[in-house]
Amino acid sequence: MKRLIMMLAAAAFLSVGCQSMGPKTQTGAVAGGLIGATAGGVIGHQSGHGLEGAAIGGILGALGGGAVGSSMDQREQQAKAVNPYYIPLTKITEMAASNVPDAVIIDEIQRTKSVYHLTAEAITYLKQNKVSDAVVNYMMNTNR
Repeated sequence: MKRLIMMLAAAAFLSVGCQSMGPKTQTGAVAGGLIGATAGGVIGHQSGHGLEGAAIGGILGALGGGAVGSSMDQREQQAKAVNPYYIPLTKITEMAASNVPDAVIIDEIQRTKSVYHLTAEAITYLKQNKVSDAVVNYMMNTNR
């Protein structure tokens, strides 16, 4: 069992530990690792293997969260390649957090001709970061 944990840990560090990771990949890996470790610890504790469960859950959570974040980072890079004026999702969330009015955010999206192909993960990310329904709905309609 310890050998399996060590192999999983090595795989996680090799796949998640790159310096070239984008911000969403890093955030996803950390959040997934914490959630996975917590869930794995609780489940493992019930069978008398709390530490092993936490380790396995943390590794698997980090890998899963990193994969989702990486997908979001890749989409953002592709959009920037098509339109260098593209406003990334992180910038949209920063504007919302700074209480920039919806009309101003939407005007910026129009002005830069930014187009969004929002996935369920991206919509969840925007909603968790307090981006209004009006802005999210507008962003969803930019790809038509």
